[in-house]
Amino acid sequence: MMNTKFIGYWHWFLKGSGGKAGFRRILNKWILLHLSIGLVLTLLVKVDLQTAANAVLLPLAGIFVGLSFAWAGNAQALMQTSEIGEMANFHEGGFEEYVFAYQTAILTILVTLVFWGIAGLSVFDTQWPTQVHNKCYFGVKTLLFTLSSLTLRECWHVVMGAQWMLLVQRKIRCSKSEKSNGK
Repeated sequence: MMNTKFIGYWHWFLKGSGGKAGFRRILNKWILLHLSIGLVLTLLVKVDLQTAANAVLLPLAGIFVGLSFAWAGNAQALMQTSEIGEMANFHEGGFEEYVFAYQTAILTILVTLVFWGIAGLSVFDTQWPTQVHNKCYFGVKTLLFTLSSLTLRECWHVVMGAQWMLLVQRKIRCSKSEKSNGK
């Protein structure tokens, strides 16, 4: 049964739309892997955050943004098809689960970009200039690398989600065609 009540993104993110709350897509068991990657990179990468941001991570973030927005556009087109609309009626949380999951991926990318942008402006390096012994600097560096790992996962999920919907759309169309041909 289709839910006709409209809910906004933040309601979905904090409470859900019948399924689990949206933030649980990020804060799940995989966050431990991302945190581990963040810690390892913090220990291995010996350059300051401004250098890391400007040399590698901000240019890489541009690739993440381009990739995700391109695939999100593809997903948006797929979500407007009747087949995906039909499928969403049977999903716990409804159609909002699909729409807002993509929006959460974009939010994750944007948050990561903002934090790395601040690092590229040397805000963290000037705030805690004794980075070798400073716990705050270590924590911020770990957070930034953790966010980068999480963003990589979310970018991959955007691509996977669009591909999955394309495959489901084809299966539904083939199934309808078989039924109409009496197979």
